[in-house]
Amino acid sequence: MAQVRAARRPATGRPRARQGGDGQDRAGGQGGEVLVGADRGGGRDRRHGRGGLRRAQTRDRRGESVLLAAAGVVETRPATKGAYWHVKRVLNGSDVRHLWVARDGRAWTSQGAGRPVPFTGKGPFTMDGHELTIAQIEALPDEVGPLLAKVHAILGDVSEDEREGVVADAITGLLWSKPAPPDVRAAAYRALAGLSNVRYLGKGTFSYDVRGVRRELVIDRRSGQVLRATTGQATEAVLEAGWTDVKP
Repeated sequence: MAQVRAARRPATGRPRARQGGDGQDRAGGQGGEVLVGADRGGGRDRRHGRGGLRRAQTRDRRGESVLLAAAGVVETRPATKGAYWHVKRVLNGSDVRHLWVARDGRAWTSQGAGRPVPFTGKGPFTMDGHELTIAQIEALPDEVGPLLAKVHAILGDVSEDEREGVVADAITGLLWSKPAPPDVRAAAYRALAGLSNVRYLGKGTFSYDVRGVRRELVIDRRSGQVLRATTGQATEAVLEAGWTDVKP
């Protein structure tokens, strides 16, 4: 399946193209957990809406620079179009899965070399269990504040103890396997850079906890791609994500 390259963001209006590909980050910092979106000293909290900063910490400029660099790359990709959103991922190093989603909501999935079969169950795109259509994802705000507000609205009633982790998980979900427009993906990277519960571990690796489970992401600042994610003992890598006209 052909990978997609994201659109250059014009001065006005929003492109509707998507992106794909991956790369290797060699620009990460040293180890140790430092909160990415913490306040710049002084001891005064700086809020970014609900679920924002709750305590003053030393800001990690290295992690922030990785996320902001990725945002800058994402919004400068050329536009592409297609009839199907296609994702190829590998789970735990060997289990290859494919997903195709048409704009009308029809979806198919396959495993390994098996033939595609109709997708069953909850919709192919969700945010903490809430189903999203392609049109809804494409219509998400492309600025940090409105995007966070929309995410909170979609999530609905989440306990305060869980909200920060759930918001981080919802934001990162827009970075790779969902058909978010490039300007929305860029806003998601910038929003992630402002979340106080996201820790930078060095070498492009970020972590946060969601409902008691640690999740780690490896992000390549040069390609603007999430290279892999680890949740507990499970790993996932998206090898391709983009629009295609090739049928399932």
